[in-house]
Amino acid sequence: MRKFNLLALVLFVCGVVAVFTLNTPTTLRIQQRVLELFSPFIHSSSGVDHLVNAAATPELDPVEVARNNEQLRIEVQRLRIVAQKYNELIDENNQLREVVGFKRASPFQITPARVVKRSSSTWWNTLLIDKGVLDGIGTDSPVITDQGLVGKTGKLAPHLAEVILLTDEMCRVSAKVEGTLEQGILSGERAGLDMRPNLRLRFLSRNAPISIGANVYSSGEGGVFPANLLLGRVKMFMNQDLSGEAIVEPAVDFSNLEYVFVVAMQEVVQTAAPVPPAEGVEEKTNEVATPAPAAEVDSQ
Repeated sequence: MRKFNLLALVLFVCGVVAVFTLNTPTTLRIQQRVLELFSPFIHSSSGVDHLVNAAATPELDPVEVARNNEQLRIEVQRLRIVAQKYNELIDENNQLREVVGFKRASPFQITPARVVKRSSSTWWNTLLIDKGVLDGIGTDSPVITDQGLVGKTGKLAPHLAEVILLTDEMCRVSAKVEGTLEQGILSGERAGLDMRPNLRLRFLSRNAPISIGANVYSSGEGGVFPANLLLGRVKMFMNQDLSGEAIVEPAVDFSNLEYVFVVAMQEVVQTAAPVPPAEGVEEKTNEVATPAPAAEVDSQ
């Protein structure tokens, strides 16, 4: 029985070899049918081999990938710096436009100045600006922004000036409360380095009809500060022993001052242009008419 199986296996192998080696028309047809039968399995195995080879053999060098990532990070940082500088230039341009517009609209003769130095120990007391004596700045000249009064000039140098801020105790302003007849003296108060100081309006009437949120303006008394400069807004009103007192929030943000204006305390007078005479109307002269001689009186 085993011999018969062996003989059958040998005959089968010989037949297969004959089919795939002989070039007779019959064997060619058989080969074609066999390839058609096994072609799906051949394509599937080829795709699997391709995926396995692709996974086993990476296409990119890790060193090159790391180098490219580092270059991309550097480029991103550079673009961030460029964007930051661009935004800073836009902000500075807008600030300069506001400076020019405020100077043109101001009824006073003002000199724009830039804040060049502030000290943390005197942050709420003084600062330095880049204009001085040779720029036409005088002592005790009011310093303002488009928000309101900043303070007044103190010590001067050729191209530097100290500004005593409104939040300093030594800067006192005669002030009035909007909507009332109340007037008093406004000055700063001591505060810590991390606190925004308030202002105190003293010498008001007891039980004065002052509303919270009312604006406080300079009254113009004393001759140092012009009238109607915004100083701040009332936060609280209190009755003291002999008078009333108001706590005032400053109108100016003293923590963020970059540009200020120094007032020359001389209002700019807008002169109207002369109107040309209408056609057919003679222009009047400034000649003074001489009086007619008096009539002679007959003597009796």
